[in-house]
Amino acid sequence: MPLVCEDLAAYGAVLIPPGSQQYFDLLADIEGRLRDRVNGGGPVQGDALSRISTHDGASAILLNRSQAAIAALAYIWSIRRPDGRETTSSYSPGTNPSVLLPFFQMERIRKWDAYWNTIFSGSKRVVTLNGVYGDNTDVRMPEADETFSGGGFSAGAGGTAGEPLKLTLDGVFFADGGFAGPNQLRSWDNLVAARGAFLAFAREARGAAGDAAARAAFFERMLRMSGLAEGRAGFPMPPPPPPRPGFSRPAEISAEESDAIREYEEKSIARQVLSMREQVGDEAMLSRVAAWVDRPGPEPHRL
Repeated sequence: MPLVCEDLAAYGAVLIPPGSQQYFDLLADIEGRLRDRVNGGGPVQGDALSRISTHDGASAILLNRSQAAIAALAYIWSIRRPDGRETTSSYSPGTNPSVLLPFFQMERIRKWDAYWNTIFSGSKRVVTLNGVYGDNTDVRMPEADETFSGGGFSAGAGGTAGEPLKLTLDGVFFADGGFAGPNQLRSWDNLVAARGAFLAFAREARGAAGDAAARAAFFERMLRMSGLAEGRAGFPMPPPPPPRPGFSRPAEISAEESDAIREYEEKSIARQVLSMREQVGDEAMLSRVAAWVDRPGPEPHRL
């Protein structure tokens, strides 16, 4: 059965389904660039090449035809399992440090991250059941401060066995903060909630500078919001709110779901702040958190 692709072409995020000559030409270019890495490009680990070289309909090519770089993707695969049941496998970008949420991102890696972890205008990726592969070398080579100095590179993720039926782009974040997509996975809501929490904490930290009582109140609030019984930041992060079966969520988020997402993001960030406190001390932590106000990243907005 031919793979059905539901893209966001009106916003420049175009999916090319398998089977056409265009698909094979674009895939061959991606494979070649992953196999013959440019100077300063990260090595591709594991069996990534063998995965994407299997032309069995379990992939599509994503083209960025917008004017802005794509900073993050959310997508859903609909799959028929070997036992005949239909299910879904999804990917959502989360709220890790990125060009959209630069708060815990070290200054020296921001330009590097903007090159290797975005999809430039005019660039392409292959989207598979195991992850997204490709890089921006099809648009330009990395500059000196954008190259890898060590370690490995892999953009893949665990997949699900079965016959792929449909690939849906559920959300696309652009590097200027623009967002488009159905948002069944609530990637928009998670990012907006995380950004709001980062900036609220930053304003509190800035207000606590030079005020012992305000500083104590800030630390008490972080501990309370973290959900930790003691000030130990080594606790695991809390799990995200569970999705509804089949991701058949209404277009409009409920107040209950919105509150659950906000509380999760606040708890997660509070634990990261407490972990930073353990590593660098009270004064340095307050200074770093307060500085987030000056580098908030792009303003999220729906297209």
